[in-house]
Amino acid sequence: MKYSKGLLLILSTISVSLADVVDPTLVTLPEGQIRGQALQSPNDNVYYAFQDIPYAAPPVGELRFQPPIASAKWDGVLNTTKNEKICYQSGQYYVDPDLIQTEDCLYLNVYTPLIPGNPSQTPLPVLLWIHGGGYQNGAGAIQIYKPGLFIDHNIVIVTINYREGALGFLTTEDRVIPGNLGLKDQHFAMQWVKRNINLFGGDPEKITISGESAGGASVGLQIISKRNKGLFRGAILQSGTGINYKAHQRYARFYAFELGRNLDSNFTSDKSDDLLELLQNVPATDINDNTVTPEIGKEAGLIEGEGSIWLPVIEDASLEGALLTGPFQEDVRTGNINQVPILIGFNSEEELTFMLFDPTIPERYAKYLDSDSYNLIRDKFNMTKENKLTAGTMLKQIYTDGAFEDNLGAVVKFFSDETFTTPIIRHAKLQSNYTDVFLYQFSYKGKMGGLKDIEIAGVQGVGHAEDIAYLWDARIINDGTPDDPADVITRHRLLTLWSNFVKYLNPTPEKDSLLGNVTWEKVTPNSLKYLNINNTLEVQTNPKEYLRWERIIDIYAIPPLFYY
Repeated sequence: MKYSKGLLLILSTISVSLADVVDPTLVTLPEGQIRGQALQSPNDNVYYAFQDIPYAAPPVGELRFQPPIASAKWDGVLNTTKNEKICYQSGQYYVDPDLIQTEDCLYLNVYTPLIPGNPSQTPLPVLLWIHGGGYQNGAGAIQIYKPGLFIDHNIVIVTINYREGALGFLTTEDRVIPGNLGLKDQHFAMQWVKRNINLFGGDPEKITISGESAGGASVGLQIISKRNKGLFRGAILQSGTGINYKAHQRYARFYAFELGRNLDSNFTSDKSDDLLELLQNVPATDINDNTVTPEIGKEAGLIEGEGSIWLPVIEDASLEGALLTGPFQEDVRTGNINQVPILIGFNSEEELTFMLFDPTIPERYAKYLDSDSYNLIRDKFNMTKENKLTAGTMLKQIYTDGAFEDNLGAVVKFFSDETFTTPIIRHAKLQSNYTDVFLYQFSYKGKMGGLKDIEIAGVQGVGHAEDIAYLWDARIINDGTPDDPADVITRHRLLTLWSNFVKYLNPTPEKDSLLGNVTWEKVTPNSLKYLNINNTLEVQTNPKEYLRWERIIDIYAIPPLFYY
């Protein structure tokens, strides 16, 4: 690691002035000691990084497909100065060549601007980040999520890994292979942070969980789970919610046995114990590289024969350790959640990213939607078949007066709303009955996001995951250095809003000229106020097409609803 002269001077000053304080790179955990390192933030602030800290035992051997358990103690000092291990990836994603895909992947990272072991310091609020990636890929490694931008706002940062794909979400929906193992990893990591973050200068009473995409959906589901009571005091959901149709699998047991039969053509049993024995005795790569595909009528998505398979499930409440046991949307509607303040929102045209990466989507989806208005609803909502046709026809009229095939831009807008904005706004509205809710739309289209000047069929906007680069300097889409002053201002604004929420549970606790002296008004059940984040920050009302969706869905959908 190369240090600047300034950093060396600061470190030498620390070593002299704190000679009677324990080594700031050495932390003693209940399981043993760890050795971190001093790094430097973009603003030349020293912070301490502890990477690849084990928060649970490696889920290998008999622990494969089982809930996480505590890590064993170790002798000596564990080197936690770099990220090396990430969970198996089962989708196309950026993976740094220095990161090793492995089952032994339940690690987290702590970054703190305070000096660990110095009791004279006032503990800082904590941001715990849950990465996205469709429950198939992603990691909390510093190669992907660099914490320095947040460190400069004087908060403690935690990023985590959790099991993904089949290894994290396959379940027989019973005691043999429990459901939601990846979410239970997250829950276990949150417990670890609650117990130990004080050792790094973090305040265990001021933890905010946050995430984007599947990470945002995970945050939404952790809000719903009563097993998380007291583990966090606030939450940030970016481009994701637990009441999204794509955050739930209804045919998990079916797909678990499909995978078993794909791995061994002689496997014919329908017993969970037999499947577990098979799955615990094949290479993890065989499981991860499985060829199970969505079956017609058993999709977790709107398009027939497409969508993810390994997703969260609703568990039987009688099962030990069950994390999620009720209809997700109904839980939020009735307040059967951890009632904590949230900051939640979406990018202005989320679907652009997916359609850009697969240019066949707009035309292919247009033909599918035009073939039958029923396809705009399918199995997403509990409706009669006749009402699905009626509601689908009405939804189509929101976006086009004719055929989707003649207006491919309408396809982009429909799926942005169907997949992201409508369920996110619904979550915001429902939870506003019980807690403070700050809703946003990120509309600033800059180079830093990685998709500058991109449009599809005349539709422009901010695509999925573009916001990440502003907050994390993340290598998701963009790998460039910011050179546009407007981008830099937007970055500072987002970081200020987000870190204010972590500190005060309010993104605009006081007037700030950087933020245009705006006051971010809260959502109420009768007023959908939101902050439109563009070149300026403006409080607006009734985002996107939500109210038109609501008028249709609430007429024809039969409660209780699992998602929206």
